[in-house]
Amino acid sequence: MGADSRRKGASFERSVVFAINEWLESQDIDFNCKRNLDQYQQANLADIDIPYHAVECKHYKEGWTYKPEWLKQVHEAAGKKIPVLIYKYNHKPIQVCLPLYAINTAWEIEHNLNCVITMDQWFEVMNRNWSRYKEIAQA
Repeated sequence: MGADSRRKGASFERSVVFAINEWLESQDIDFNCKRNLDQYQQANLADIDIPYHAVECKHYKEGWTYKPEWLKQVHEAAGKKIPVLIYKYNHKPIQVCLPLYAINTAWEIEHNLNCVITMDQWFEVMNRNWSRYKEIAQA
């Protein structure tokens, strides 16, 4: 990966951190997320950790949907957290890929079905399910 690609990726991660922190603050959740800088030196670490979620960010020049290896990467980094893949291609909107059980918490975690939504929709999903995520994590 070239220096320009790393800068582009880091810049995208910073913008995602900013958006997540704005959402956390708007919900009065006492947590401040940041980029995981150890991700460059150690395998299987998410780009961003927030309560109940492991977030992987990708920003590429061309394409439309996520690549299977990105999804595999975030699943490996997530552990027991909800794997969230946030990706963007130039001149296209940010997309968020997450498992359906993150939207409907009554679904079994073993279901390997994913959906792609916007960042605003993801924040709405978290807004509706945050207390349920907490219950699941404590079980």
